[in-house]
Formats: sequence, structure tokens, C-alpha cells
Amino acid sequence: MTIHVLCLNPAIDKIYRIDGFAAGEDYPGQRPESYVGGKGVNVARVLSQLGASVCLYAFLGDTGGEGVRREMEARCACRFVQVAGACRTTVNIVDGASGRETVITEAGPRVTEADVDALFAALRAGIRPGDIVCCSGSIIAGAPEDIYARVFRMCEELGATCALDCNVRALPASLEGARYALGKPNERELCALLGEPRTQDAHELARLARRVMPPYEALLVSMGAQGGVLVTADAAYRAHVPETRVVSTVGSGDASLAGALYAMANGSAPEEMLRLAMACGVANAMRAQIGSVTRQDLALVLKNMDIEEL
Repeated sequence: MTIHVLCLNPAIDKIYRIDGFAAGEDYPGQRPESYVGGKGVNVARVLSQLGASVCLYAFLGDTGGEGVRREMEARCACRFVQVAGACRTTVNIVDGASGRETVITEAGPRVTEADVDALFAALRAGIRPGDIVCCSGSIIAGAPEDIYARVFRMCEELGATCALDCNVRALPASLEGARYALGKPNERELCALLGEPRTQDAHELARLARRVMPPYEALLVSMGAQGGVLVTADAAYRAHVPETRVVSTVGSGDASLAGALYAMANGSAPEEMLRLAMACGVANAMRAQIGSVTRQDLALVLKNMDIEEL
């Protein structure tokens, strides 16, 4: 079984670590850390580190995309569609003193109808019955708003399973006529989608998740340091994550999604899916590299992870 991951708009992530960061101030002499990123790239990277058979699909700008191609082709199978324009840059400002992270995301290139057709041709050529396809991240300029719903319909036709992790803006068109095996909002996104005040009460989040369940068979809701909740049609589970030294939480949600997909591909029970998902999110936060885990960190976190049924 192969897990196919879509990253419509890959990026070069630049991280500035500035304690006490405040808008309007000058911070000369900064040396950013640079990583290949984008939600789907992060998911594919972690899946490759877990040992999954994974294939990454992405629109790759003809300027600045060399780093994405070089790293990811060394990690997993890739099917890139070369497009005109520059690969976007995402700036992350990590304030270790306050624990806050500020993210500035560029728009990236614009794709054409022919580019989109080429992506779907690559997907159709690669997907086999029983595979998993993950639609992850924002929708690139020029692509149809319902591109993820179209991917779902292709998966349905080809006998593959489809998962979705996109922002609230892209959800309405992505959910139209579709049914995903897994969705992964964080608690802020879930509450914003329903117009509810933010909460980290696990029982309340499980209740809210059930309100948006019909297009999903399972919903994974991450809660940062408070762990996460997995809701299925029959049950709900809460993960209590161990305290660890956090370097950066950037990419932790993507790492969690990768863990859930890996568990799904291996037929794991829901509680074990949640356990691995949350462990991957925590393990990512323990390192500077965005969207990356090590087996040593995973083993440590898994040993101290508690799962309860709600």
C-alpha cells in the first residue's frame, strides 16, 4: 500500500528565533534556519521517516523549487508538475521567551488549467486500489476551489481512501459531495469552523467534532500541549501527552497527520492511531527541523503516552 500526499503549494520555510519579539522593533544580524516545507511536504517527510511507502505530488515553481526536489526525491517517490513562477517562502518567528510563533506565508505561483490536468494525470497513473491519498494544505492560486473534492471522486473511482487537512477557507468546496476517511483540524480551527469559543475541554471538542462528522469517518483534533482527541462514528478517545522540552511546534500538526495516516495504512485500532499521531506531533516539537521525527524521540514519547476513552 502506498500513501500518496498532495502538496499543492510547497514552500521554503525560514525560521527566525527571536526571544521577546515585538512588532515595530529592529532585529539586525539575524541568521534564519531554512527548511523545505509546505504541509504536504512535512507529511511526506515524516511518513518516510516512519518507513511508509509514500509518494509526494506537488506543483513546483521553476524558481526556488530546486531544494524541494533535491531533498524530497532523496526521501520518497515524487511526481512534480513544473510550473511558472517562484516557490513561496514562509517566515516563522519563534519567540522562545513567550512561547509564541508568528507565521507569514507568501502566496506562491499561479497554476494553469493545463498544470492541474497534469497533476490529475500523475495521480491517476500512480494510485492503486487500497492506497491512501492525503490532500494537505492550502489551495494554490489558479487551481479550482473544489480540487480536493475532485481528488476524492478520483479516489472513489479508483478504489482508494482519501484524507483531508486544509484550512477553513478551503473547506466548503472541499467537502461538497465528498467523504473523507480522516480529517485533522486543530482545536482553534474546529471552533472557528463552528463559530464556537475556543476550548481545550476534551469532551466539548469531541461533541463539536461530531457536529462536522458526516463528511468524515474519523476526525483528529490536536490540542497542542494538551494532547488531542480522535472521534469516530462509534467512539472518542483523548491522548494525554508527556511534558517535553519544546524547541518549535511548527510542523507538529503535519507530523501528527503523518502518524495517523501511517497507523491507518497498517490497520491500527483508533486508539493506537491517536497514540502514534500525538507521539509524532510531540517528537516534531522536540527538534528544530520542521516536519521531522526521530525513532529515539518517538520511543520516548510513546512510552509515556496515556490514552483514555471519553
